[in-house]
Amino acid sequence: LADRRAEGHVALIAGMLVVGAAGLGLLAVPGTVPLVVGVVLGFGLGWAWPGLMNFAVVKLHPQAPAAATSITQTGVYAGGCLGPLGLGATAAAFGYPVMWLAAAVAMVAAAALMLTGSRLLTR
Repeated sequence: LADRRAEGHVALIAGMLVVGAAGLGLLAVPGTVPLVVGVVLGFGLGWAWPGLMNFAVVKLHPQAPAAATSITQTGVYAGGCLGPLGLGATAAAFGYPVMWLAAAVAMVAAAALMLTGSRLLTR
């Protein structure tokens, strides 16, 4: 489906991050239903965006796909490395509900930065 969209990939990725953030926020709420819905949204939609991001970056920069994706992948892998370290320390110090909320805030911030960066690059 992604290859059939003419544009709007970055906005879709940002939307996926926001829905994923809502799912992570639900993981801070006790109970089985918030857990199941939170896992589906947080890890289903919240982590389905990297493949779409690679596609969008290559579509936006077809003249240098390797260079373009190497830059974005550096950020993805830095976050994948540093995120668990920081969130683990947060969970140890303040508990898991605070950690899930911090992760949700980080995802919303990432969505906002992605939209801002996209707008700045299209000027």
